[in-house]
Amino acid sequence: MNYFITPDLNSISGGNKYDQNILSYLCQTGFKVINIHPSSSSLSMLNFLNTIYKIPNDSIVIIDGLIAAKMYSVFSNLVKKYRVILLIHHPVSYEKKKYGDISLKLKERKIFSEAHSLITVSKTMKKIVQRMLNNKKIIDVVHPGVDEEYFKNYFNKKEGYNLICVGSIIPRKNIESCIKTLAYLDKKWNLSIVGKYEKTNPYTQYLYDLIDDLNLSHRVKFLGQIEDNNNLIKILLSSQIYICLSHYEGYGMANVEAATLGLPVVVSDLPVFRENLKGFKRKYVNSDNYQEIAKAIEDLFHDQTLGHNEQSSRWDEVGYKFKQVLDGQ
Repeated sequence: MNYFITPDLNSISGGNKYDQNILSYLCQTGFKVINIHPSSSSLSMLNFLNTIYKIPNDSIVIIDGLIAAKMYSVFSNLVKKYRVILLIHHPVSYEKKKYGDISLKLKERKIFSEAHSLITVSKTMKKIVQRMLNNKKIIDVVHPGVDEEYFKNYFNKKEGYNLICVGSIIPRKNIESCIKTLAYLDKKWNLSIVGKYEKTNPYTQYLYDLIDDLNLSHRVKFLGQIEDNNNLIKILLSSQIYICLSHYEGYGMANVEAATLGLPVVVSDLPVFRENLKGFKRKYVNSDNYQEIAKAIEDLFHDQTLGHNEQSSRWDEVGYKFKQVLDGQ
């Protein structure tokens, strides 16, 4: 039996969607795997660790990197008992700081170096993880996939001037730059923001204050979390430009989904976006240069060339490759 230790998969994020699809594929193909995850509502961390220690010796244990950092104190014991594979969407230590949180980075360095093998979701993240290791280690790259619905729909330019961004409303997503860019665009342009948020959260409150200060309340809409793919696709297809100005991403699945539809995308100039948006209709920008961003939006809006292509992977292809890695192929 094999075990997959993940965050709570009921929450919606790119990383959770990846874990969910991989877990589903492995189960469908007869790969015996049990999912374990900590839950603040039902299990303390101590109970969670006790559950893990009941796993039979010599099992394969796949651990999502987000959980691994929380298991620092027991990780050395885990690798002695099990074959531990880390799935790293991005090092958590880089979540809030450009050069990484030092104390957390040191913990991740030890954990990554002790794991038997590593899987990450992009070549960019592979390079980052390699620089963190204390030893040489093979790192497999298994890129995320795109749901089949995105291949069945196609962007046809409609009338309107709507920008859309999709993702959790958190500081590293740099939603403020999307909002500030509106001030450099004609007043006919609007911005729709799709993603989970809480109105009482300090970052969300900062965004609301910024919108008020710039007198943009009539041009910005928070649509909240949209879990149904078909509803999200309808909203994407009714927009004109997709925008993502993140400071940091492990992959950026929502960007690739939008681009697979054929929607023109304006993204911050991050190495991982250079990697996974190649061939799509896109422009890379300095995420703090609002004039440059506004010009990229206008240029793409007037560009009549088609941007749809079939370079994205389906989830069954991703699952197949992930299973090959687990099988040592």
